[in-house]
Amino acid sequence: MLTQSEITAKAISAIAGLVAAPPVLYGPDNRPLRPSGSHAFRRDAARRTGSMKNWVPQRLFGKQAEALEREQIVERSIDLSQNDPNAAGVIENIATYVVGAGLSPHLSLDHDVLGISRKKAKKIQAQQRNIYNAWSLFADAGSRMSFPQLQFLLKCNMLRYGESFTILPMIKDPLRPYSLACQMIHPLRVKTPVDRSNDPNIKDGIELGTYGETTHIWIKKSDPTGIMPDISKHFVRMPVRNGHRLNILHSFFCKDPEQVRGVPFFAPAMKYFRDFNDLLNAELVSSVVTAALTYFIETSTGDPYDIASNFNTISDTRYDSDGNEKEIRYQETYPGAILYGNTGEKPHLLSADRPGTTFEPFTRVIKKAISMSLNLPYQVVFKDVENTNFAGFRSAMLDAWRVFTMNRKWLGDSWCQPIYTMLQEEAYLRGDLSIPKFYENMHGYTRAEWRGAPKGDIEPVKAVQADVMAVANKIKTRRQVMIEHGTGTDYEAFMDQVEEEQKDLEARELVQQDAHSPENAGSQPSEENVQKYEGLKLKADFYGVAVRAGAITPQQPDEKMFRSDAGLPEISRYIQDAWQEDGGTRRPITLKAGEAFDAEMNRLVGKTRSCEDTDEDEGEADNQEE
Repeated sequence: MLTQSEITAKAISAIAGLVAAPPVLYGPDNRPLRPSGSHAFRRDAARRTGSMKNWVPQRLFGKQAEALEREQIVERSIDLSQNDPNAAGVIENIATYVVGAGLSPHLSLDHDVLGISRKKAKKIQAQQRNIYNAWSLFADAGSRMSFPQLQFLLKCNMLRYGESFTILPMIKDPLRPYSLACQMIHPLRVKTPVDRSNDPNIKDGIELGTYGETTHIWIKKSDPTGIMPDISKHFVRMPVRNGHRLNILHSFFCKDPEQVRGVPFFAPAMKYFRDFNDLLNAELVSSVVTAALTYFIETSTGDPYDIASNFNTISDTRYDSDGNEKEIRYQETYPGAILYGNTGEKPHLLSADRPGTTFEPFTRVIKKAISMSLNLPYQVVFKDVENTNFAGFRSAMLDAWRVFTMNRKWLGDSWCQPIYTMLQEEAYLRGDLSIPKFYENMHGYTRAEWRGAPKGDIEPVKAVQADVMAVANKIKTRRQVMIEHGTGTDYEAFMDQVEEEQKDLEARELVQQDAHSPENAGSQPSEENVQKYEGLKLKADFYGVAVRAGAITPQQPDEKMFRSDAGLPEISRYIQDAWQEDGGTRRPITLKAGEAFDAEMNRLVGKTRSCEDTDEDEGEADNQEE
């Protein structure tokens, strides 16, 4: 009997014998050819001459250096989002586009894979929708936000901090329909304790496993005083999972191998944001000072800095690029103020020619560079459509929505879906969800697509026509179109309302064939129908010309014939009464009453007679002159 190790060794040797050896090239001397040297050429990108002489990127060595740099970038990003109007507007703008009023689950259970009937699948989906709707309003652990509002906050955190941490506690509260809740914490609370900085498995507050997966997250406890040291006893080492249940979700865009923490959205263009804000501030202050008729007093003796320090009314502390502290002093001058100088002092009025004509084109170039770093069109980021035509703005919106759609997909799959699965699991354990063998295919029973509000369209009629044709050709479902147009996610309730309105229209005899229905929109007319309607059109054109020429008198049977040939509804009771009032003939298209028609004919006849009389009088006068 062979042992397990002997069987394994025998199998490996057998497989190795089947593997073909790599081909070997031989030279004229019957010896294998070997590489004869390097054939690489030097690239200019690595040269250190000319303008690239001082371009020497600084590499970070060690986990602590990386963590400190990332934390400094986060602090600057927070400052931008709170004090820079352009940065704050970009965050709100993108979060509104991606999340808006919130992403909603579009359930799509595959009953064939799950081994259940279609009717059973619809029943399960109805239960899941009711569970989600009941829990959504109580999703926040602090009872301040609903689940869609938490989605908006998550997206803002992703843009501001580059990441988001969501704890998933189970709160026992009789007022909550379900115990699952979401609690978001500040990313700056996640860090490595100083006494664990040499632990090779902890990197920037994230404890890693064998394959680089996150096993635990170190979260600093709440510190009201702000003086609590960063040592292990002041941290909570939270496991990411308990079995298959998640304890915390760490959300960020991973763009580098072995990356464990997120980087703020503004990091590539942070310097541009700051310099652009300083430029706008300087131009604004210059315009305000110029408008206030401020002037500078020139003195013949003394240090100008010391003299200015005696008149300053506002002082501010700033830091230069090297981190050195410096004091900035200002002197306020109110509009209309007059300052009287001493002998030897000369006032210099400030010129009012700023900003110049090149200011706006220059700032537009800066904005375009910022937009490029954010991977979004300039017109969408800064909402500037002044010099953009229709085709250009449409192209920009399509390009932007590719990015927004990707963000929605990521948000739904990596954050909304795990929470939704945990919610449905809790509902199943509570007995609110009747699913056979739930744990055998839990992800199949809880699968959903997360869709948000529609992008809108400059030409809504064409957009609706496209949706109608998509539904008719089985490319989209009505439920999907409803979600995209923001009419709600409860398909059954919507269709019940449509059915009720349809019955009401039928009761009032107001129903007519809908030529734009999906059943009619996507179908192509046959050649026989085309010939039929072409012939009907020629007949109607001939009939109209003959009526206007007085060769044919319109009758009620004519209208019945045209209605029947064109597939139109039969004559209503009101039109029949009108025909009877006119005696069944001479019914105009405008549906005027018979008396009005006769009056119009009499007016025309009288006008014709007056013209004839005028012609006769003119003829007699001509004869007399002759």
